[in-house]
Order: sequence, then structure tokens, then C-alpha cells
Amino acid sequence: DLVKRRLLSGGAWALGGRIATALAVVIVNALLARLLSPKELGAYFLAFSVVSLGALVGALGLNQVVVRFVAENMGMGRHGHARSVVRVVFGLGLPAAFLTGIVYLFCGPMLATKLFDSPILATLSAPVAVWMVLVALQSLLSETFRGFHDIRLASVFNGPLTWVFLILGLILWWFARGEASLADVILLTAGSGLASVCLASWLLNRKLTSLPRAREVKEKQVSVRETLRVAWPLLITNVTLFAITQSDLWIMGAFRPQAEVAIYGAAARMVVLVAMPLVVVNAVVPPLIAEMYAQGKRLELERALRVSATLAGVPALLLLGILTLFGGPILGLVFGSYYRSGATILAILSLGQFVNVGVGSCGVALIMTGHQVVMTVITVASGMLMVALALLLVNPFGAIGVSVATATGLALQNVILWLVARRKTGLWTHVGLLNPSNLKNL
Repeated sequence: DLVKRRLLSGGAWALGGRIATALAVVIVNALLARLLSPKELGAYFLAFSVVSLGALVGALGLNQVVVRFVAENMGMGRHGHARSVVRVVFGLGLPAAFLTGIVYLFCGPMLATKLFDSPILATLSAPVAVWMVLVALQSLLSETFRGFHDIRLASVFNGPLTWVFLILGLILWWFARGEASLADVILLTAGSGLASVCLASWLLNRKLTSLPRAREVKEKQVSVRETLRVAWPLLITNVTLFAITQSDLWIMGAFRPQAEVAIYGAAARMVVLVAMPLVVVNAVVPPLIAEMYAQGKRLELERALRVSATLAGVPALLLLGILTLFGGPILGLVFGSYYRSGATILAILSLGQFVNVGVGSCGVALIMTGHQVVMTVITVASGMLMVALALLLVNPFGAIGVSVATATGLALQNVILWLVARRKTGLWTHVGLLNPSNLKNL
């Protein structure tokens, strides 16, 4: 009953958060496509990608560590230990996030000019660095709420609130000025992130102070060494996953005109709709996996993962069909007629994401059960293959070749993770026929 309630309640909040995020992103993209030229929009997509990578590095993999350790200790009633996990995570994460921003502040201009040939992006290193720090902190804060099974606040602060602030900012700016530059947009984005981080920090502090303190002295506190031992392979995994999901845009930026980068970036933005059902599931199941696996409830856990994967797979299949058949008109509606030519790219990328949904939460299962090193090895190997294939295909085939490389690398990685998760944990995670009795037994 507890698992069922958590899946339903957490799933409802995660679904609401992802739907809100998806709608907000569509609105923001539509506004940006009309406020910025294709060249500026391509630069914005590149800046967003750079920020995503910097935030991953700045978080040090601690965003997943905090979910696992907090959920494990809260499940065992060790509230003081859970509190110490949060202290250690932010004691490491805060300086790491700021250091990453400082490094980009000095290296950003060279990256923008030498790799992307984007002088306009080079002039915006300072606001991009601030944006990077805020995204890293936002990730740590939202995942800490997830570790406490507070999927409501985790979902709110994992993106939707920031996007809502940005939409309001863009609309107000539009009415006040009538136009916006790339610098204006990045400053508004960073300001939206700052507002979200400040509110999340205040709420997390309230949650921590409300935890019982009676047993805190008797409990062994988590160490920095133990935290880093789990975090470093997750950092490598996250950066490599970035290579699979974002480096395609970097390769496009390095080898193709920025107007073509804008078309590819628009298609890549839309393809997240296929993965969204699994993203919703992965927003709920990590603390459940950590807690139930530690308690030895393997059969119940596999049943929950299979049901969750199936519930995610049905809408993902529907979205795959819609984006494959009507990709051109959808891109034209959201971004403008210039972007309709990205329909084939959208279809290819959508197929790769559907394989990701089909195998379920296998990667999360490996991370939350202590098998993060093997996931790192698999992710690095498949990521290297994807990057090599993209570099091989980008010149002769352009955006189509890069999309094929990206979809192939993503599909291969997830199939291997699915098989290894079964071997290491004994859990199947993939989509299957939905048996009503499984729902009753949750």
C-alpha cells in the first residue's frame, strides 16, 4: 500500500511537473524563435548545452548521491544520518558549483570562439557562468527533496518554476522594450534560476530543522570520503550521458552553420516529449529503489519497476507516432516555418528515445543499488562510440548523420544497461504486458 501510494502520489506530482515543464519550454521556445534570429537562437541552444554540462560537473554527481543516501537512511529511521548527508553534499557541492562557474568565466570566450565560432556567445561568459552555477545548485536542491520522498517540491524546483519565471520575464520585457537580445534572454534566464534557488533553499532549511534530533548523537555520520567514493563514478557517468544527449549539438556547432544548428536544436528540444513519460517515472522511483532494495524487497521492487515502465511506454509510443508522422507541421507551429525541415531529424531522434523508454529505469536501478561503477563503464564506452560515429557522419550527411549517430548510441547504451541491471540486481525493468494483479499487489 505504501509503495502504491508513493507511486501514485509521486507520479501525479512528477507528471504534473513534467507537463508544466514541457508546456513552459514550448512557450519559451516559441517566444525565443520570434524574438531572436536563427543565428542568435542557435547560440542560445549552444549556451544552454554548455550550461547543462557545467552544471553536471559542478554538481559532482552529488545530486544522485543525496537521493540514495537520504532515502536509505530515512527508510531506516536514521534522521540524523540523513541530515548529515545533506550537510556533506552541500559542503562539497557549493564550492564545486562556484569553482565551475569561475573556470567557465575565464575559459568561456575561448570555447565560444574556437569551437563554436560564436563571437556573440564569447561576450556573454559572465552571465552564462552565473546561470551555470544556479543550475547546479538547483539540481542539488531538487534532488535533496526527492531523497526525502517529497516529489512535490522536487518536481516544482526541477525546472517548472524557473521556466514560469522566465516566461513572465520574457513577456514583461517584450511589453516594456518590444524586443530582446541574446544577452537580455540569458540575463532573464539566470534571474529566473536565482529566484527558484532562493525559494528552494529556504524550504529545504525548514525541512531539515523539522527532522527529529533525538538519535542524532548515536548515529554514525556520513563521511566526505564515503560520499566522494560513490559520487565520482556518477560524475563520470553524468558527463558521458551528456555526451550522448548533448554533444551532438556541440558537434553541429563545431562543423555546421549556426542556422543549421538552430534547426537541429529545435528538433532535439521537441524529442524530449517522447522521453517525458520515463522522466516522470525516474522522478519517482529512485528513492523507492534505494529503500526497497536495502530492505530486500526484490519481488515487489521488480513489479513496481515493470508496471512503471509499461505505464511510461504507452504514451511514449503514441508520441513517437505523432512526432514521426507530423513532425514538420509541429516544428513549424512551435518554432516557425523555417524549422519545418527538421522533421526527419525529429523522427530519428524520437526512435532512439523510445528504446530508452522501452527498457525502463535500468540505469537508475544500477545507481540506486550501488552499481554505479559498471554503469560508468558502459556509459563511457557507448558515449565514445556515439561521438566517434557523429564525427564521422557530420560532414558528409550533416544533421541527419548526427541524429543517426545519437539515436544509435542512446539505443545501444540502454539495451546494455538493461541486460547488466538484470545480471547485477536480479531485476527486470522493461516494458511488458500490464497485468491488473500487479497493480493490486503494489
